Amino acid sequence: MSRRALLLSLVIAAACGDDRPVPGADGPPGVDAAVSIRGARYCEVLPVFIAGDQVEAQVWGTQGLSDCPAAAWAALDPSAIQQQLGAVMVVMNGPRHWVIDGAVAFTLPTAEHRMFGDLEMQLLATVRFPISQLGNAPYTTRTVARDTSFTFFAGAEIYELIAPDGAIYVMQSYAQIVDPALTEAALPGLGARLAPPAGWRYQVRTLAAPLEVRAAGTATVVQDELQNTYQRRVAAGG
Repeated sequence: MSRRALLLSLVIAAACGDDRPVPGADGPPGVDAAVSIRGARYCEVLPVFIAGDQVEAQVWGTQGLSDCPAAAWAALDPSAIQQQLGAVMVVMNGPRHWVIDGAVAFTLPTAEHRMFGDLEMQLLATVRFPISQLGNAPYTTRTVARDTSFTFFAGAEIYELIAPDGAIYVMQSYAQIVDPALTEAALPGLGARLAPPAGWRYQVRTLAAPLEVRAAGTATVVQDELQNTYQRRVAAGG
């Protein structure tokens, strides 16, 4: 794999760990508990810069602003964005769809807004890591800074990766990057398509009770080979 491909895969993994819900206009950050955001579509543009031995990726996203209309997303030219911003590369991270029902972000940056073509986006995070960390691959765990709570309603179907050590990673979003035709309806049968390393397995189950997946300061995330993103459940998060 080329260095550019390694950089791209690592930036996407880091950004997906930093998908941050957007606070509503009123009240605390998050969503109405009676309204599910499951299936909501979003996209991100990640300009990447290198300073010395550090990689910096800005995460600009449509979350909370639009559902990233397909025509507007397709019209974006990453090469033009790269030239405009003076970036070493631009990662087009999307479209993605949430498979969670609700989310609360306990800390959020002050969001700067800008237009990418006809898409309004806001700056959700800036991800920094040393170049020496290049080489992130599917089914490789990564720790990212995040203080969020993802919730799943009772009766919801969830999709999990089980690691060799028994750790459980719950899917937070599925991607239409590697497979543009992937839909939520295909997720129950996704295990037949995935080829995880020995000891990993994919499972589908229906919740008998609500589930919270909490990240209190840090989250451990992993991606499969289709760039679907999963977050590790910890004991306090159910």
